[in-house]
Amino acid sequence: MENSKLDQTKIARVVSYCRVSSVRQVEEGFSIESQKKRIRATAKAQGWILSEEDIFVDEGVSGGVQLWSRPAGRKMLQRLNEGGITHIIAVNMDRLFRDVRNLLTTVDELRGLDIHLHLLEYNGAALDTKSAIGRFFLTVVGGIAELERGQASERVKNSVRHLKSEFKPFTGAIYGWDRVNGGIVPNWEEQMYIDLMKELHYDMGLSGFFIADVMNTMGRKGKLGGKWRSSTVLRTIRYEFHDEIDKFEKPVWWGGYLN
Repeated sequence: MENSKLDQTKIARVVSYCRVSSVRQVEEGFSIESQKKRIRATAKAQGWILSEEDIFVDEGVSGGVQLWSRPAGRKMLQRLNEGGITHIIAVNMDRLFRDVRNLLTTVDELRGLDIHLHLLEYNGAALDTKSAIGRFFLTVVGGIAELERGQASERVKNSVRHLKSEFKPFTGAIYGWDRVNGGIVPNWEEQMYIDLMKELHYDMGLSGFFIADVMNTMGRKGKLGGKWRSSTVLRTIRYEFHDEIDKFEKPVWWGGYLN
């Protein structure tokens, strides 16, 4: 009986972390349930103890938020500080970190708690963050992941830039523009009110709050039918894409709102 109790104390207790930030990630196989399934299977294969309350989940949370600042991340840190945990299991590094600085800062904290990372994207191999080589490997891998995200972001920006140049839809509904036959063209009536808002703000020095009240009093709705607010007024009049109307032939009546 004593040997049995001793063996139980040697069994590692672990926690796990899962995260999704968007519907797209769920569709690409990063759903919470798919992450949990892989993590439970790994813990079972290793003979580790992983209770349901030690599976921490953040849904709809960006990886750009530091791990301990996320709702479930904070709870996981509290659990780690209670002691007795030897590993954090996650499907891949992206679930935990967004950039190398975030990664290394967190790893330093985990080293102080004598806790290792166990990432399934490396065939379930634990990353020994105590050793210099382990830390180096983690830094290199994190740097590569950050580079890949940066390149992906650049591709998205280039794609959006191309769509803008071709006057193709590149985002949701835009006040001042309409979608027509697969492209986007100026909505000249809305552009007239953009001109009015610019005149009131830049030439007359009126605030976004005042202009929003003017638009609402006039019964003018936003693109999706909502009321105007200071933030939407300022965002609309500062949107550089509106300058592209100069590439379109203007209606014969066009001369801006106050002309």
